[in-house]
Amino acid sequence: MENNLEKLRFNNAKNRVEELRTFYIMLSGYFLLMPFLIFINMKTNPELHWFWFPLIGCGISILGYTLYVFVGRDWEEKQIQKILEKENQL
Repeated sequence: MENNLEKLRFNNAKNRVEELRTFYIMLSGYFLLMPFLIFINMKTNPELHWFWFPLIGCGISILGYTLYVFVGRDWEEKQIQKILEKENQL
């Protein structure tokens, strides 16, 4: 039983680290790619500012993932604890 609990905790920690790694990769890519897109846009067609579309679109997706990683995980864990407590009361 104790061994299974340790494996579960290890897997949870591993998943959390993977989520954080993915977040930092996404954020780094955003800050590396967006200035490049702005540069391309200003060099090719400065009258039309199309760079706003990927800037805002990618920003929204990163914001959503940020909320999931830093806020949503705590909510999920709280809900799991509530369910486990109710099952233990039965």
